[in-house]
Amino acid sequence: MEIDGTTSLIVIQSTPFCNIDCSYCYLPHRNDRTTLAIDDLRRIFEKVLKFPTVSDHVTVVWHAGEPLVLGAKYYETAFSCIRDVSPDGLKIEHAFQTNAMLIDDAWCDLFERWDVGIGVSIDGPKHIHDAARKTRAGKGTYEKALIGIKCLQKRNIPFYVISVLTKAAFLEPDAIFSFYDELNIHDVGFNIEEQEGNHSISSLSSGFDDQIIIRFFARFAELMKERQFPIAVRELEETLASIRFLDKQGPKNNQLTPFGIITIGVNGDVFTFSPELAGYSSDEFPSYSIGNIFSSTFEDLKNSATLSKMATEIKRGIELCRAECKYFSVCGGGAPSNKMFENGSFVSTETMYCRLSKKQITDFVLTMIESHVSIDELLK
Repeated sequence: MEIDGTTSLIVIQSTPFCNIDCSYCYLPHRNDRTTLAIDDLRRIFEKVLKFPTVSDHVTVVWHAGEPLVLGAKYYETAFSCIRDVSPDGLKIEHAFQTNAMLIDDAWCDLFERWDVGIGVSIDGPKHIHDAARKTRAGKGTYEKALIGIKCLQKRNIPFYVISVLTKAAFLEPDAIFSFYDELNIHDVGFNIEEQEGNHSISSLSSGFDDQIIIRFFARFAELMKERQFPIAVRELEETLASIRFLDKQGPKNNQLTPFGIITIGVNGDVFTFSPELAGYSSDEFPSYSIGNIFSSTFEDLKNSATLSKMATEIKRGIELCRAECKYFSVCGGGAPSNKMFENGSFVSTETMYCRLSKKQITDFVLTMIESHVSIDELLK
């Protein structure tokens, strides 16, 4: 098949294991302690960085498990290995998505040496965070996550926060805002509690008033203005950017493009489109893997029957969205993983995820603009 797009994001699963047990986690193998061997890592990057789709600036995200359980020395070796096999002129940036519980000065040394991007998963104040993000013994993880955050701040290492919004969290915008204010956090992404993978029922799945989303963001914006504490909220900025640079074809969405995102599992299996599909299967797709990096060439991956079938069905789903949805120009066709996990098919349209995280937020932003609040003011 023809490939129209570039790869700027590579997700690497150095281990599927996670040291905590979040109630909303979608990862299918988080008890598996398998570690990606450094020799195998070298083989992966010797091959994947030569793919013709790879752009000249690539972000490598270590995710799909808690990457920090492997220790800072592992990544010192891994980063050096990747640097050694990288073609001249290719810029690679590394990033971790972490629960922050293991961050200490040794980790901060590594982050500084390699200029690593850090995303911290913390859901807000203790009572909200600990309701879902627990240890395997059922205890809250807030205090240890907070120690990690303060270690980053003490070393002046920048980071952003991703917070999952459950039904309970949506009802407490003041508490969540105050948490960011008190910790001086200015860069936040909100993930609604999705129906995804093993987490098949969300607290937002039924009996939830969608207008709560608009009320949450309205109050959050009001608090930013009242307290003169600006926060870059990913969902608002992305929506505003889509409106400002409105394109009837929809915004660029790497999840909808073959090889736009490449995800490589700990065993070398290769996935594209939504990273969340990694490790899962369905009646229609015994595996969403398009091949294995150790045994497949790029041509093998590009011509895999699984890729062809997924791409065809995802495109059909996009066209349905284009024909039926007035929000298409700010969305572009949705997330394939959400369509599959919620609707059972890529050839489908609305999901709870798109309804809450795209449509409701777009309605909120348009309401603000219609109230004569400028886009520039909202972006501040």
